[in-house]
Amino acid sequence: MKISSVGLPDAEILHLVTAISRELVCLHEPDGTYIYVSPNSEKIIGYKSEELIGKNPYDYFHPDERRLIQERSHQPILRGEENIHSTFRFLHKDGNYIWLQSDNRLTIHPTTGAKYIHTSSRDISEKIDTEANLATAERRFNTMFHNSPIGLVLTGKNGYIDEANLAFADFLGYQIYEIIGKHFSDISSLDELEENLKFRDEVQKGIIDNYSIEKQYIHKSGNKVWAFITVTVLRDDKGHPIHYLAQIIDIDQRKKNEVVLQKRIGDLQSKSNSLFIQNKQHESYDQIIFHELQKSLNQLNHLLDSIKTSNQFPETKGWEADLLYAVQNLESLIAENKSILQMKSPDSYQCELVDISQTLKNALEQMEGRWKNEAIKVQTEFSKAPTAYLSKDFLEMVFLQLFDNSDRFTHPGRTQNISIESFSDGSQTAISYSDNGTGVDLDQYNDQFFNLNETFRRQMDGRGLGLFLIQSKIESVGGKVEMQSISGEGITFRMYFPNRSLGI
Repeated sequence: MKISSVGLPDAEILHLVTAISRELVCLHEPDGTYIYVSPNSEKIIGYKSEELIGKNPYDYFHPDERRLIQERSHQPILRGEENIHSTFRFLHKDGNYIWLQSDNRLTIHPTTGAKYIHTSSRDISEKIDTEANLATAERRFNTMFHNSPIGLVLTGKNGYIDEANLAFADFLGYQIYEIIGKHFSDISSLDELEENLKFRDEVQKGIIDNYSIEKQYIHKSGNKVWAFITVTVLRDDKGHPIHYLAQIIDIDQRKKNEVVLQKRIGDLQSKSNSLFIQNKQHESYDQIIFHELQKSLNQLNHLLDSIKTSNQFPETKGWEADLLYAVQNLESLIAENKSILQMKSPDSYQCELVDISQTLKNALEQMEGRWKNEAIKVQTEFSKAPTAYLSKDFLEMVFLQLFDNSDRFTHPGRTQNISIESFSDGSQTAISYSDNGTGVDLDQYNDQFFNLNETFRRQMDGRGLGLFLIQSKIESVGGKVEMQSISGEGITFRMYFPNRSLGI
């Protein structure tokens, strides 16, 4: 036995050295049979060295790789080739395959000349797994990058485009290869370039990690197109920027629509201001007409009183009846004109929660003198909806107008009956008003009923102003008016008021 300078046999020194090594050191017969396995084998492949002596590693190689090992490693070694390296899967004692990387060479015994194969192997499973995971992640990233429906661009820290996907190239009208190598400023509008560079500089300095802005790009055609971009920095292990990933969303059509919308809003605002001024002018004109009519009426009344009390001009006595009729018509016209002015005024009718029964009572009190000698029955039912959200004065005026309408079209052969009820209808409160008067032929007059200056009985006076105003005002706050009638049997009005309104 050969003894070393430290007094230990060579075999013991070999055992000590290989026991602490991270590599599995083996000696094989030319056919591969193990004749020596380093004592650290159990830590690497799970087998003790004595479990492998006399066995062939081909029994442990992965079946898919046995032929490759034979052809690319084993045979070249036996032919005398040097520096043979192999990577393969080896069956661990736990039943799983691990990846080994081996350095192989042919060694010859110095005295006998026998040939042996020397291998030094290490476990690289973790490295293989990491590389596989990185490859998978890279494939996944490339798939998402190139198939993304939104534009994606990868630029270097100097601003030149390293990679771009089809969505971004299509957005600007280029082929992908035409985009690669361009500086991002070459395809950016100068309008937002300064802001873009400012944010990019803040990202590079680590002040912010990402930023989003709306910016314009230059299309291949030369036109500017709008995009919403989000830029994120990719850093190396030391935190230094290496790439910038930009996500680009096409918002060009949205921005164009915004421009059109803003123009329309401006036009509408201009028209609204013009109409407001015109309306104010009309209101002033209406007030002037009202005062002039009132002045003329006062003069006519004074003249009529003079005719009645004076005997100086007997020939004027014949004018008295005609003049009285004219004065009464003028009084009616002025009263209607006053109603119009009141209803036009936004301050005249304030919305509130109105007690329908009490408001009707107020209206009936005003009709007492007119109905004093009339046989009229009024029936009410307000329990289903006792209140409505509207102007109390307006509702009172509605009742008075409907009473007046019933009086005008009373059936001569029957006692006048009026029925009023209220009920809820979704988000609205409805008030139904019915009478048993002469009614209206809706087949003939339905389209004209609520029109101004329409009269359905030639022998009756009136210009239809009251009903016209009622419908207009209710519709202006989101309500509606419906009517049902059979000629000779009566008429029903249903008025729907929103439960909450901006005002009447």
